[in-house]
Amino acid sequence: MSKKIVVIGGSGFLGSHVADELTLLGYKVTILDKIKSKWSKSNQKFFLCDIFNKKLLKKYIKGAHAVFNYAAIADLKDTLSKPIETVNNNILSVVNLLEICKELKIKQFIHASTIYVSGNHGGFYKSSKLASESYIEEYNRIYGLNYTILRYGTLYGSRSDESNGLYQIVKNALKHNRIIFSGDPEAMRDYINVIDAAKASTKSLEKNFRNKKVIISGNETIKVRDLLAILSEMMNLKNKVKFVSKNKIKQHSHYVRTPYSINTNLVMRYNENFNIDIGQGLYNLIKEIKKD
Repeated sequence: MSKKIVVIGGSGFLGSHVADELTLLGYKVTILDKIKSKWSKSNQKFFLCDIFNKKLLKKYIKGAHAVFNYAAIADLKDTLSKPIETVNNNILSVVNLLEICKELKIKQFIHASTIYVSGNHGGFYKSSKLASESYIEEYNRIYGLNYTILRYGTLYGSRSDESNGLYQIVKNALKHNRIIFSGDPEAMRDYINVIDAAKASTKSLEKNFRNKKVIISGNETIKVRDLLAILSEMMNLKNKVKFVSKNKIKQHSHYVRTPYSINTNLVMRYNENFNIDIGQGLYNLIKEIKKD
């Protein structure tokens, strides 16, 4: 397999793992990001490139079979205080990429979205992802640009940072010798390890995922309370778990038991036996943060 695949935002948490999985599958991977990747491999090409630099984007995307887009403001909390920046980075940048892919006749545009688009929570982050999905669908209808929209659930694992919920909890626990969670302890999530999510993401290149919306999430739902109980036991912090209330704006932005509303459209869900269970995944995360 020698097709060129471009991963935009490939220096980040999920994008870097997707780039690695594509490389393992034999694709020629080009990573574009405004931040130098700490994880790019010798058999991957990396170029510093801002998402709004159309000249460079065209230069580096030219000849690609497919483009994966992971460039966005991904921290829900950040988008609440930065609505205009969110529009620029999560909507306008996508339209720019779509226009470039159309001009260069790229075979497929693969876009990172979120399960938040299915419901009433998620604030400006949800709104921006919903708008970008709409533009992607219209580019397909009007210009025939093939796409796959990947709606990710709750990710965790290696290479995460302060914008990731579980990373924050583990890092603070190591620092303060106590687990603190801001939110509803009865909230439920389908956690998926980022490596499993990356492997699932590469399946979008298969024809049966073309022009589809696909949910990539964990197979088992777990209460946040239960997850933190597991974490506290692993870190020898039993009886040192504290739950604090969020302010109203932040609380409204996160769902409790389901991201879906009655207006949710049908989408595909990618199901496969994932390789990393939650216990092993947490252990690996704790080990990595300790090392850092």
